[in-house]
Amino acid sequence: MKVLLFSTQWPEYMIELANAVSMHCKTILMLPTNHRFTSEHEKLISKNILFIPFEVVFYKSIRKNARMLFHILRVLWKHRPDILHIQSNGHRLFYWVFFLKPRRTRLVNTIHDPEKHVGDELSNAIDDTRVIYWSRIFTDKFIVHGTYLKDQLARSYHIDNSRIVVIPHGHFAIYHKFQKYKANEDANTILFFGRIWQYKGLDILIEAANLLIEENPNLKFIIAGSGEELEGYQQKIKFKDNFFFDNRRIPIEEVGSFFEKAAIVVLPYREATQSGVIPLAYAYSKPVVATRVGSLPEVVIHNHTGILVEPDSVSSLAQGIRSLINDTENRKKMGQNANRYARKELSWDLIGRKVFELYNSF
Repeated sequence: MKVLLFSTQWPEYMIELANAVSMHCKTILMLPTNHRFTSEHEKLISKNILFIPFEVVFYKSIRKNARMLFHILRVLWKHRPDILHIQSNGHRLFYWVFFLKPRRTRLVNTIHDPEKHVGDELSNAIDDTRVIYWSRIFTDKFIVHGTYLKDQLARSYHIDNSRIVVIPHGHFAIYHKFQKYKANEDANTILFFGRIWQYKGLDILIEAANLLIEENPNLKFIIAGSGEELEGYQQKIKFKDNFFFDNRRIPIEEVGSFFEKAAIVVLPYREATQSGVIPLAYAYSKPVVATRVGSLPEVVIHNHTGILVEPDSVSSLAQGIRSLINDTENRKKMGQNANRYARKELSWDLIGRKVFELYNSF
């Protein structure tokens, strides 16, 4: 069996997935080298894999988009894989690939977000209506990273549950290999990491922090990530000296140091699908405080790998953070549990076998 894995983004995720799949079948990996990809990424691709770079185009240029699509189709017709496995429908123009790919090539499509998030301006600015329409027709099997997402995708895409397979999101220990800066854990530091949009609930975290800092003036809150303007959030902060904002997309070599420094990682989301932040926190043996939304409760084992709290509740979030900050022994134990859980239940070897079983089912 020959498989071609294709994505326009998520190089860390894709390399882990391709390496795992390559243990079971011939694997080709196509990733854009002009988008979040470095020479360090390429070094981590298994020698079992045929790596084919390409240049992704996100803007409206007929010539450059046509060149990209022709390149993808040339690769498909040259290698004629049994399976084409794409991520999030491939690209907004990928319906051309659906129409023109080799007929015997089956299509597997991992959907990370069945519905767009509230306030996510970048995603909402992309018109992917057409590719989603044709994806529903051409995709043989969909993969999602949680049972909640299976039902959500079935509703959103108007497809039958039988076409959707649940396979978990793998752990992110790969970030240790990129890390250049080490940091010591600070027992009073709480980390919010990732894109900053309305649905992420940063304003709720700030209100909870205002309560917690009154109790413990030593607490520090790190907000690391890019997204919408921060001025409205910063105006809500009562104790400015207890907050540190790093408002940018964090370079991959710096990510690990943020997680090493934090005692806990907080996800105060109003709504969610799944989150790569959780397997990343687990890779650094950090427990999480997360809301009961989307598929987050499927990977956060309450009182074992972290604490689950109610969404849109300042008091519930504050209590969740307080319970871990005030109990060092339990916090450390949960962090160890989280790391063990990730290496077992979110193992890429396990995921590779499950994905190959899906390929083999055609």
